[in-house]
Amino acid sequence: MTVSPAGAPRESTRPSLRLVPDATQPRRRVIVIGGGIAGLTAAHTLVTESQELFDITLLEGSAELGGKLTVSEVAGVPVDEGAESLLAVRPEAVSLVREVGLERDLVDPITTKPYLWLKDGLRPMPPSVMGVPTDLRALAAARVLPNRSLLKLPLEYRRRATRFENDVSVGAFVESRLGRDVVDNMVEPLLGGVYAGRADALSLEATVPALFRELQDENSLLRAAQRTARGGSRRAGARRGPVFAGIRGGVGRLPGAVADELRLYGVDICTNTSVRSVHRVDDVWRVIVNRGEGQEVFTAEDMVLAVPPHVASGLLAHICPPAANDLGLIDMSSVAVVTLAYRAADVAPMSGSGFLVPQIAGRTIKAANFASSKWNWIARAAGTRQQRDDALVLIRASVGRIGEEEALERPDRDLVSDVHADVAAAVGIATPPVDFRVTRWPDALPQYATGHVRRVDRIRASLAGIEGLEICGAAFDGVGVAAVIGSARTAARQLLARSGAASATAG
Repeated sequence: MTVSPAGAPRESTRPSLRLVPDATQPRRRVIVIGGGIAGLTAAHTLVTESQELFDITLLEGSAELGGKLTVSEVAGVPVDEGAESLLAVRPEAVSLVREVGLERDLVDPITTKPYLWLKDGLRPMPPSVMGVPTDLRALAAARVLPNRSLLKLPLEYRRRATRFENDVSVGAFVESRLGRDVVDNMVEPLLGGVYAGRADALSLEATVPALFRELQDENSLLRAAQRTARGGSRRAGARRGPVFAGIRGGVGRLPGAVADELRLYGVDICTNTSVRSVHRVDDVWRVIVNRGEGQEVFTAEDMVLAVPPHVASGLLAHICPPAANDLGLIDMSSVAVVTLAYRAADVAPMSGSGFLVPQIAGRTIKAANFASSKWNWIARAAGTRQQRDDALVLIRASVGRIGEEEALERPDRDLVSDVHADVAAAVGIATPPVDFRVTRWPDALPQYATGHVRRVDRIRASLAGIEGLEICGAAFDGVGVAAVIGSARTAARQLLARSGAASATAG
């Protein structure tokens, strides 16, 4: 796909065909609750992988679709407000991008080299599996651990295997094998960036499942991490190239593209429609909503819940109390993304894609992303690629871990001041930003605490006996965009299998 000089994508050239169903065929009704990427994907899977026609209604409480996948301008440059990359070694997100006509806008990052912001400055992040080092030579060269810790690490190869009778936190297990410095300087920054959680509370089995599986047969954590890294081959259907990919114009374009496709299939998308309660009456779901100034009732044979766990808990309280109880026990972490725009002339050249910040550093930010250094389309829109006199540098900083809500409650100007102070100290910027954007995401990320896998198993087992109900989202199979899309596809396919409507060619 060709792009304008500013790097913005052109309109899709896909034909605008409306897929009109045959009115003579009976149609099964489905209600999808939630208009984030999970709900949109579930609806898309239902209409594209079924052998029968569905009458699908998607209900979203807010005015916009896409949840945390959205894009807006900072200093005239479009920048994602939520996730800005997709895991390309998994097929789910890349496949959806292709299916909705955005494949030609899939782009590789210019660089994926991260740094750690330690006491002595920015240090390269050595190879690891969620902070567990996989190359001791590279680890020593990076100088991210004190010598006393480095000297002890080779002894870990001689450790006996751990028999996991119960789940254990990532922090506790890594500390028992590799020492606290590895947890604080490497594991905690990565987990804080991905889950906005704490290593001492997050489940090893749930957050690093591939490593957990290797540990069932491997004595050494270091060796298990090396095997995990080597075994991290791309799944069938994954995209070749770097581990992560982006979308020209922003990952926030994806929900709109999916919604456009759903409308072609005749899906009824209702925004500003807040679900109050759901009821199962005579094998039919009755969904009561607030819409406009009154209430309405939607009915359907099947329902997909694609909402945060605490919302699902409330809706299912009288439908399935055990599942509702477990859903309500999943804690959520709030985060904010602060995007800063600086004059390029005021910023020294930056290498790498950004940096992570250990929690023990006591900083406001937990990570920063050099957006205009990482993505060519942002660099072009900001003028840095062309070296314009008015060129800008765009930096996205994330704030917030579980238990750190006070920082997120500060007024925008105060929060921006603190974030700028951290960024300036890390990369050496003497002047304030020329523009900024603060995006607050309350209750954004589910916490995969110890025992999370068992909890999810209980939720699914409790709901399995309820006809015409599936559930999906970030609380179950991973918090990344690809994992959420995969969760939604699985839920939709299970619903299709139950109804006998699955296509023989559906993957």
